[in-house]
Amino acid sequence: MASENYPSSADEPFEDLSPLEKIIFRSKQQPFVPLGCLGTVIAVTLAAKGVRTGDAKGAQVWFRWRVAMQGLTIVALLAGSIYYDKTFREDKSPEQLALEKARMREKLWIEELERRDTEMKERQHRAELARQFKTIYQRKIN
Repeated sequence: MASENYPSSADEPFEDLSPLEKIIFRSKQQPFVPLGCLGTVIAVTLAAKGVRTGDAKGAQVWFRWRVAMQGLTIVALLAGSIYYDKTFREDKSPEQLALEKARMREKLWIEELERRDTEMKERQHRAELARQFKTIYQRKIN
């Protein structure tokens, strides 16, 4: 099947990640795409400001910058996809790919366990502080 030759977003362990973590993960893979999007947003914002204030010449310049930023974002997307296509087309056996996927899942699971452990310790600390406060408060009342 042709789809076996190409990487899929479904192959990556995303079921345990929050939407923000997914965005950060993808941004680390292709850092120029979010920068292009940010540049586009800034250009559109400044163009809108120029239209509102009546600065047609300035707005026109920012609209041109918007087009340029969108073009650079598309180039970044294409370059990233070509790069990752070459990366995944290396002569890796299915066992090697499965091992890499398992390592990624293990890493994410360890990070999740550490996060949960930190949350549990924080909750226990807050509960202990609440108990101490309650004891002190009851002593003052009596």
